[in-house]
Amino acid sequence: DHEECREKCLQRELEKIRTDQLFYSCFFWNRSRIGSSVAVAGAPGIGKTTMVQKIVHDWATGKIYQRFQFVFSFRFRDLNTINCQITLKELILDQYPYFGNILGEIWKNPEGLLFIFDGLDEFKDMIDFAESWRDTEPQPDPEFRCKVSDIVYSLIQQRLLPGCSVLVTTRPSALHLLENAKVSMCAEILGFVGEQRKEYFTRHFEDQTVAAAVFKHVEENEILYTMSYNPSYCSILGLTLGPFFTKRQKDPYRVPKTITQLYSYYIYNILQNHSRETESPREVLLRLGQMAFTGVLEKKIVF
Repeated sequence: DHEECREKCLQRELEKIRTDQLFYSCFFWNRSRIGSSVAVAGAPGIGKTTMVQKIVHDWATGKIYQRFQFVFSFRFRDLNTINCQITLKELILDQYPYFGNILGEIWKNPEGLLFIFDGLDEFKDMIDFAESWRDTEPQPDPEFRCKVSDIVYSLIQQRLLPGCSVLVTTRPSALHLLENAKVSMCAEILGFVGEQRKEYFTRHFEDQTVAAAVFKHVEENEILYTMSYNPSYCSILGLTLGPFFTKRQKDPYRVPKTITQLYSYYIYNILQNHSRETESPREVLLRLGQMAFTGVLEKKIVF
């Protein structure tokens, strides 16, 4: 039973860490107080990017990590578009152009800087932390021109701006890339357990009768219930199943019971309500399926 396995996993000697505790030295393997790199892993759709957005928002509103004077957040899928050598200064100014006149002063206090890199699994370049020859190279500076992968490597390894802090998120499938990196702590987002699933649907629907009916259907279907640990899947479940339990469209016999049926209705609703008119939805679905199949064959996560 999937849920039972997850409960057992959570009951192991694992420390529960809040987003405001990711850089607490008491959780670190090396007990470093400043200049730490932290990795957060999680399945697709589990909430890694949402976590990053919350961290930035809570920092900006003065709720957490006030020891950081500046937070620079980047997505690896955006970094993939950079096909030339670049400096850290240029990388920052490309996304934060209003820092042009003060970067020189910012470099003087690296302990006050937090760099966030979201989605390592989506990065097209390989970062090899086992390459020992890198450590014999001259220490780079923010205006040293190199590949984006070298900038990320140097920040995580504390070679560039030593004393700064770095947060990297990734899917578990790419976590092995950080095995030889100077990472002080690795955490994982495990998703919903127990009553948290029910709470999600309660918040998702204004009509609590519909919320209860949808959750009951999910709870009684092992396949759908197994999916519901993941917030993004819960969103799909809510959007797809909700209409079947409203008074206007109530039809319990047509409610999706398999993953294929669920996604078919989900895509159908998108085509019906959020796209241009098309004469043949079937042709659109076939082309979409072909694109997805080709992406899977070529091991492309984003396409």
